[in-house]
Amino acid sequence: MFSKPAWLIRNKEDDAQPVLGAEALVRPVFVIAVLVVVIVCSALAVTYSAFQYRLLFNQQQILIAQWDDFQVEWGQLLLEQSALGTNNRVEQVARKQLDMMTPQPAMIEIVQYER
Repeated sequence: MFSKPAWLIRNKEDDAQPVLGAEALVRPVFVIAVLVVVIVCSALAVTYSAFQYRLLFNQQQILIAQWDDFQVEWGQLLLEQSALGTNNRVEQVARKQLDMMTPQPAMIEIVQYER
């Protein structure tokens, strides 16, 4: 009635030969071993990359904290400079350290330029 398809029919000659040779078995095992080594190396590279990222991130946070501290110190130094540079402060230092005084009106002479 129906005959078997050609791919189902076995030849007697095929039964005598081994299905897979030694080379055919070694090659896939070698490929799998190489892929496993590549995957392990990739996993180690990812781990190392994450470790380096964490180190650099911590260093960045330390530098940001130092920058903030320097900004605060700079603001304090600017305030101190403006306090030391006021007219009142200069006048006090001139009176105490240099024995200077404000001249009396009788001591002031006005010089005019004449042509």
